[in-house]
Amino acid sequence: MFIGVTGYNHESSAALVDKNGVLVDFYREESLSRIKGDKSFPKRSIKKLLDTNKIRIKDIERVAFYERPLSAFLHIIKEASMHMPKSLPLLTHQFRNFNRSSVSCYLDFAKFFKGLESKLIYSDHHLSHTLTALPYSNSKKDICSVVIDGFGDRSTASISQVVDPTEINELWECPYPVSLGLFYSSITDYLGFAINEGEYKVMGLASFGDSNSKSAKLVRGLMDWDTTSNKIISDMSFFDYHLSTSNSFSSKLEELLGPARNPFVQLIQGDSDFQRCADIARGAQDLTIYLLGKIFTHAHKITNSRRFLFSGGVSMNSASIDSLAQLPFVDEIIIPPSPGDSGCAIGAAFYCYIKSNYYSDLKISKPSLFPSRKEVRNDEYLTEQIISNEFSVLERDEYDAFLNAAELIKAGEVIGTVLSCSETGPRALGNRSLICDAKNKEAVKNLNTVIKNRSPYRPTAPAMKYEIAQKYYKLRPEISECYKSMGATCKCLENNLSLDFPTTHVDGTARIQIVENNSSLDKLLSILQPMGIDILANSSLNVSGDPTCFDLVDGLMVCSRTKLRYLLTDLGLLKRKT
Repeated sequence: MFIGVTGYNHESSAALVDKNGVLVDFYREESLSRIKGDKSFPKRSIKKLLDTNKIRIKDIERVAFYERPLSAFLHIIKEASMHMPKSLPLLTHQFRNFNRSSVSCYLDFAKFFKGLESKLIYSDHHLSHTLTALPYSNSKKDICSVVIDGFGDRSTASISQVVDPTEINELWECPYPVSLGLFYSSITDYLGFAINEGEYKVMGLASFGDSNSKSAKLVRGLMDWDTTSNKIISDMSFFDYHLSTSNSFSSKLEELLGPARNPFVQLIQGDSDFQRCADIARGAQDLTIYLLGKIFTHAHKITNSRRFLFSGGVSMNSASIDSLAQLPFVDEIIIPPSPGDSGCAIGAAFYCYIKSNYYSDLKISKPSLFPSRKEVRNDEYLTEQIISNEFSVLERDEYDAFLNAAELIKAGEVIGTVLSCSETGPRALGNRSLICDAKNKEAVKNLNTVIKNRSPYRPTAPAMKYEIAQKYYKLRPEISECYKSMGATCKCLENNLSLDFPTTHVDGTARIQIVENNSSLDKLLSILQPMGIDILANSSLNVSGDPTCFDLVDGLMVCSRTKLRYLLTDLGLLKRKT
């Protein structure tokens, strides 16, 4: 058995791969600690892997950390030292926190799981990303991997040729501190949203912006592609993320674009500053799409590949993927369901597997979108008192529970789901979701702004079967796998009813989900379609600012803290009493 681990810098997680190259379990630390974006050493996740799968430390052959900690630490120090004295606070912070950084992962393994530290190896950060994406591809050979994130070990973007899982050759990199990912995070910060959390809000806001506006054009000019050196170039004087622990952008950016938005003032469409912010978001999105096109074009040129793996935090920019699919040399793009650093635990686990089976016939199975093991503990026993006091059980039989849930959805209700195993990535795909009729404007508004308390410019995702999606949206076969995990937006067909759906964004696009056969949403839609409902609005089951629900206890807590009344679970269909 092989374990992969991420932590310290972004979301922590742990994954388990068996001797046959099968991803058998995966947990994000935030799911267990209930701390949003938990980046501590993932002791809860590792313990759960061991306990749930009934394995001991001696059963683990190797464990891999997803990056090379010393390399990452030294690259940040090296860059900051070139900008003294302005960067002195960053340097001081780095040295003071040396023992709390990823450099200490060996000691943490020894402290919490004695014996595992002797089996610890380190994977290159971008290699971990590549090996996270590779298992989701049907072909494991002769494919190009593009990784673009904020920063990893030494670079912020890379292109590699995957000859086979044992031979992955990096051919191009973008050295730190120039970073498309950190640029987008800086704009996110400037617009008053939290870094590593609010980037998707910038994507939603961008749809309201004008590419021809002055603000959009100014943002568009902050970075470029140099055709002579085939490098991303940037005027770093507008950014402070490489110099400061607290500031991602400099005062020069505010001189260029105007004052940064106050994060404590709600951004509402129609307010005086809304359009300026939307135009700035549009400029950031336009620049991202432009640079991604240049990177993929260069990737094709140096690898001659027409099939691509795409991972790293920037690959979560679902609004840019449709444009990449239109590049003339692209036959396929594969994005894993958890393409950010959290998912790198999967790649690190496969790195262990490959290193241990280097000379044998490797068999890497395509993982499920729901790999976590079902709780061994008795959900009914643990929640018995909560359910008896606060909830009524409307139906216990599985089919009847789904049937009643479908009837409630038809009546305009919003249903929460806590079914089977949880999803791999950050996007709820039906097992930990809030769902309603996607064509019912009042139901979608209730889900989005009342229960979730989200801003109106952030639409929910429409989930449907493939044959239904063909009726409403312009699907691209090159990214068909991305639609299964909400990895890409698509355009509504011209003069189509979908343009008026409440799940459609102002620019005529939607981040769709094509449900997998026999999944929870597939079963529900099979009941709903004869009732005249063929699309569900889907959003994660959580209170705004909290991690997505992990188990039934979390789901019951959401009901108690929001206006959600119904919960479809493995125990049946529940209704909150008050």
